[in-house]
Amino acid sequence: MISKWEEFWKQLESTDKELTEFLENGGLSTLSHTKAKKFINAWNKQKKMASEIDQYISPVEPAQIEIPFKSSAFTQMWSRWKDYLLEQHGQLIKSRSELSALEHLKKITKGNDELAIECLRYAMANRYRNFFLVEDKDSKLPAMGDNSGSAFG
Repeated sequence: MISKWEEFWKQLESTDKELTEFLENGGLSTLSHTKAKKFINAWNKQKKMASEIDQYISPVEPAQIEIPFKSSAFTQMWSRWKDYLLEQHGQLIKSRSELSALEHLKKITKGNDELAIECLRYAMANRYRNFFLVEDKDSKLPAMGDNSGSAFG
């Protein structure tokens, strides 16, 4: 898509240059030049819109992601976490946010892969948008058939 956009942008610049030359050197009468103003205004709006869209089509280069946890189990869970955010919350995690999230997860879990996996699993199970260090009391679920504290008990 970016290559097509760059091709479009080059064509836009070329056409703009040709149009400017024509208007300046085309020998248009005053009446024709006045009539062309409406078209020129529309053309300038198109160029402005293209310029505004450019920031989305040619974004900042993504940062290189290096996962600070070494287990393949964590790598799989991290991929699952990103899919979860997109599916459950409609959030596409971009590279700089992903880097910061990984740094934060490493810090709160002191680099412990299993604890990091548990933080992600707990957040997904409870449909949270964010993860955090799970306290033991928070992660213990009532046993099957245990109705204490249940609204159904």
